[in-house]
Amino acid sequence: MKGERRVLLDLGDAHGQTIEYFTGLPVRLAIASLTDDLLKLDPREDEETLQAHMESLLTPEMVSACDLVMVWEVLNYLQPRVITALMSRLAQLLPAGAQVHGFVAYSMKTLPQTPRVLVPSADAGLQILAGQGHGTVQLSGYPSGELQRFMPDFHAARAILLGDGMQEYLFVRR
Repeated sequence: MKGERRVLLDLGDAHGQTIEYFTGLPVRLAIASLTDDLLKLDPREDEETLQAHMESLLTPEMVSACDLVMVWEVLNYLQPRVITALMSRLAQLLPAGAQVHGFVAYSMKTLPQTPRVLVPSADAGLQILAGQGHGTVQLSGYPSGELQRFMPDFHAARAILLGDGMQEYLFVRR
């Protein structure tokens, strides 16, 4: 696989730093700008309705060829039923072995009102861009085992606790 072109799907918004980071690498980057749409989904909707919303947001043309989907911090802001609908849709479209990368609050009690905007930096780290909201939200948090129940078609291949209280996950499609 080394040297092969990778196909990445960023569910967040387009940012010049992200595009610049991947320029020159053997990567095709697609940017979906779905964070706001995912946050608007109502977890009280029945399963069929949630799945229909996911089908309209995540099309086969957008997802099927992807090796990696970056969800950033959005999982922290979604209710379990919406996480399940999202990951179920990704499982329908992604090939076995495809990966989903994200950050889940582990030891934090509050988060910014809206997900932070994270972009890759030249030193292989992440830069946090200014957020949109000024308030905070209480966080119930999802322990690893509980999180895995929301996404049965994926397994956590890597989980690293970061210094800011976030857990970085790499989920792999079974």
